[in-house]
Amino acid sequence: MRRRFGVRLVLVALAMPMALVSAGSASWSPAALYGGDVRSLAIAPGDADLVLAGTSAGQVFRSNDGGATWSPAASGLPLQGWVVSALEFDPDRPTRLWAALRGVFGGGRVVYSDDLGRSWVDRSSGLPGDQVYSLALVPGRQGKLYAGTRSGVYGSSDDGISWSCLTTDHPEVQKVSSLLVDPDDPDVVLAGTWRRAYRSRDGGRTWHGIFAGMVLDSEVFSLSPVPGHAGELWASTCGWVYRGSDWGTHWRRFKTGLDERRTPSFAVLPGGRLLAGTVAGLYSSEDGGSKWRRLSPSGLSIQAIGVDPRRPHRILLATEGSGIWRSTDDGASFAPSNLGLTNLRLAALLRDGDEVVAAVRDAGPLSGIYRSRDGGLTFDQEPERLPSVLALATFEGRELAATDQGLYVHDGRAPKGAWHLVVGSPRARFDQIVAGDGRLVARGVDGLYELRAGRLVRAPYLHGASRSATLAQGALWVSDRLGIHRLTASGNHSAALPFSGGRLLAFDGSLLVSGEGGLWERKDLAEPWRQVMYGETRALPTGSSVWPLLVLTRGGAVLWTGNGPDRRVVELMPPVPSRDVTAALVVDGRLLIGTSGYGILSRQLDSVRSTVGAAVSAGTH
Repeated sequence: MRRRFGVRLVLVALAMPMALVSAGSASWSPAALYGGDVRSLAIAPGDADLVLAGTSAGQVFRSNDGGATWSPAASGLPLQGWVVSALEFDPDRPTRLWAALRGVFGGGRVVYSDDLGRSWVDRSSGLPGDQVYSLALVPGRQGKLYAGTRSGVYGSSDDGISWSCLTTDHPEVQKVSSLLVDPDDPDVVLAGTWRRAYRSRDGGRTWHGIFAGMVLDSEVFSLSPVPGHAGELWASTCGWVYRGSDWGTHWRRFKTGLDERRTPSFAVLPGGRLLAGTVAGLYSSEDGGSKWRRLSPSGLSIQAIGVDPRRPHRILLATEGSGIWRSTDDGASFAPSNLGLTNLRLAALLRDGDEVVAAVRDAGPLSGIYRSRDGGLTFDQEPERLPSVLALATFEGRELAATDQGLYVHDGRAPKGAWHLVVGSPRARFDQIVAGDGRLVARGVDGLYELRAGRLVRAPYLHGASRSATLAQGALWVSDRLGIHRLTASGNHSAALPFSGGRLLAFDGSLLVSGEGGLWERKDLAEPWRQVMYGETRALPTGSSVWPLLVLTRGGAVLWTGNGPDRRVVELMPPVPSRDVTAALVVDGRLLIGTSGYGILSRQLDSVRSTVGAAVSAGTH
């Protein structure tokens, strides 16, 4: 109710009369487009086929078949807004699952679940409020655990009800990326930090640097013991991998065959085989680390490795953006295993004839274009590969994609995936494509370009770095830090914006600008701006004639009808923060929203339309 009331406050202050109607409690459902940004894995100690995966958007997914398929562990998003840095099963209570959480811009928590992620209990009281990167539990000492935070190591002896800082005398122990407790001596604790490693032999009361053989500024991402070899362990770092003896008293670095130095994850397999997860693929060594060879595609950035001694031939890889990859043949082959995992980053949605086109970004080898032929319910599971796509548009029967490496075009008559660079396009970042009035303009980091006779040429823009552009009223309109500019064949004409940094959009014969200063409207340069909504807004076109505009606010979102004095709006409550909504499309009576971290979500609008009609006829305002 609180979020709903916030949206109503924004709408009460509209400058023109509108009918406001709530969309009710219609449910949202994810589209069948699978993948994700997975940062942690945990295999249940009592069931090798039960796997939990934590994402960068606070979701926890569960697999009951060894990672072949996935489903959300909870209804809703109980950990929304947090990166799930680590997942650890409690060695003394095998059904309890602990999670370390960190905020992208700060903050952190420690939580646990006794129902495999359906619900969580906060155990953060006494922590410093910094990001929590790692956890370590102590076998045989129920309730004792360690948390690695941005400002040091914290310890608890009462299941996290209270915490104390254990590294107060060592302020250099910061950003504790990894923790390890000696399984044979629970008083021995190792902490891998953003520079090197430290060790305590008295349960965290005192600490000493263990630097011999380890290069300074080697962030220690993981610490892995070698079963059956007391005191031997491996450290994966931002500078290759190290083998340690006597719990880190001495280190030796190994890198031969590792094409990439940054190694976020590591695993020691039964029999001594080693796996190193780098930001450029998975590597294996069968000779104690002397030589390495790559097993997986090079485009995978591997954040965690899941291997259970009871299923030694099965290897799970948690990747940054590319979801889960799985091998059932000792790593001889890997394939995506993302069925049910909905954590993708969507850059754009587009309707092209009978197809819905979705652009997925930051997904490694799974980045690119995905197509749906059933209105956005299901999508092809293999992408049409492109550089990271940032925007989509159609023009003269062709699809165009703005990417971080140029502007690409696809002719619908060509074979699937037949994209090519537009003639004249620089291999530079393009952030926006606008089409209208028989013209297409692409906004890039180095200027504005227009498509003419199949070739991209520079537009005559004479002002500062552009922030947004649109085509309307026979002209190209561009905003920058200082104002708005109207580009015509006769020259550039400038005027002030109601606030700086706004995003332009042509809408039903008007110009709209949305941003931190609200939502403003004007017909042309001769008219003054008129404020339509207060508060921070972001306007997205939906491609619909019935509900052509989705306006996002801090408290939710509203759908708009067309312009004019009888303009109507309907209130919506997206199931994710409005800041994470990246695209909107209305197709066959359903609203699709693309998100940054939650895939594509949809809901029916049939009830919305009938409700709005009833409300207007009854005179509700």
